[in-house]
Amino acid sequence: MSMVNVRFIERDYFRKVMLENSEHMSERQIEKILDAVGRDWVDLTFKFFDNGSMMIVDNHTDQPVPLHSLKGASYDFYVKQRIKMIKEDLLEKILQSA
Repeated sequence: MSMVNVRFIERDYFRKVMLENSEHMSERQIEKILDAVGRDWVDLTFKFFDNGSMMIVDNHTDQPVPLHSLKGASYDFYVKQRIKMIKEDLLEKILQSA
């Protein structure tokens, strides 16, 4: 069974969103804002298996994370990754049957 690992680092996610959506802030300003938040950022590894199952691991504790505990940016990331993988799987099946 094959597996795809995808890492999610919350701080990097917000940094990317801010860079893409703010033409008036410099990278330095964005870094200062993120530093000022003063929180522990989520760092997860999503393990997607080809049979459709999935496992989420907290990289700070090496403990599994239940899907229902995802919220905000980590849940958004999960949904987008799942949709991307479904599209890739469907495209592969279409190409195989052509």
